[in-house]
Amino acid sequence: MDSPASAAQIMKISEGLIYDVVGLVAQTFIFGIYSVLVVLSTRMLLKRGLNSRVNKVMFAITTFMYLLSSLYWVYSVDDVVDRMKAYNNHNYSDHDMVTKWSPLFNAILLINYTLSDGIVVWRAWILCLRNHRKYLGFTIFFLGVTAVSVTCTIIFRIIVFIRYPITFLPDGSYLKRGIDVLQVTTLGMSLLSNLSATAVVAATLLRHRERIHAAFTDDKKSTKGDQILILLVESGVLYCVSGLVVLVSTLIRLPHGTLGDIYTPIAVQIAGAYPSVVLLLVSMQRSLNDTTFLDTFEASTPSRPIQFAPSGGGSGQNRSQGPVVSIQFARSPGSSVMSESEQAEAIHDNSHEKV
Repeated sequence: MDSPASAAQIMKISEGLIYDVVGLVAQTFIFGIYSVLVVLSTRMLLKRGLNSRVNKVMFAITTFMYLLSSLYWVYSVDDVVDRMKAYNNHNYSDHDMVTKWSPLFNAILLINYTLSDGIVVWRAWILCLRNHRKYLGFTIFFLGVTAVSVTCTIIFRIIVFIRYPITFLPDGSYLKRGIDVLQVTTLGMSLLSNLSATAVVAATLLRHRERIHAAFTDDKKSTKGDQILILLVESGVLYCVSGLVVLVSTLIRLPHGTLGDIYTPIAVQIAGAYPSVVLLLVSMQRSLNDTTFLDTFEASTPSRPIQFAPSGGGSGQNRSQGPVVSIQFARSPGSSVMSESEQAEAIHDNSHEKV
């Protein structure tokens, strides 16, 4: 008959196993969606061609992130299966030869956060107005802190793996305190990075709509550029919400661990999938080589010339013989899409005299 201590230990392990199974099911669902998005974004990149450096870099990064997420998912399946076998065999040790890799794998997968944030910041830099790029300095700083924090977390986990390969970390260990601080720092800085990048894109959207409506006051319809920017902002907000949930879930205690233990593997898959979402949204409108999203308006064709008849006062015959002035309005001078010849012919008068 089991002692009270061993019975409590068995109950704790069984609860942890239930959490692991639930987390694996949710992670598998998100990973399936991620796989579809990767196939679509990779197909888009290959169809466009890998001739440019940008396309090559994006293809390499998204492929690496997907391979890393795939390895993590495969390991998660093996980890849960191993825990179930250990439970059935009444092996209640802290770790074995399979589960001991779990903390290190979790730390390595944080690389996806850094790469995903980097792509988001890069795309915000490309999309935003040039005079808004100065505000991305804060975003780049948060991204740098995230990268340093992830690197330190991996180093700490390697040290723990060497010193405590089978047993859990002691509660008073400096390694445990350091890892806790680094993990919260990583999640917090990643969230701030994405919030600031999304705010810059939102400001770009507002400026873009103001310029469109100022140029075409009678046209209340959203342009395709507006629609793409709206989708990018909305997806960015959802991604920020996911990051906020991860941060909050690490503070919610459960009978076995925290809510973050269940949601973090899911959030990591979401972080891996987000760059593919950005690529697919942007590919609907622009090439990856574009320097700025707002350099071209959807309604870029010149307006029709407006003809004015001479002022009244004479007879109808005199009015018909008077000069006719034609004025053609240029696009906004703030738009870099105008060529030199278009700028030179921004406003011109042509007089035609009927014989």
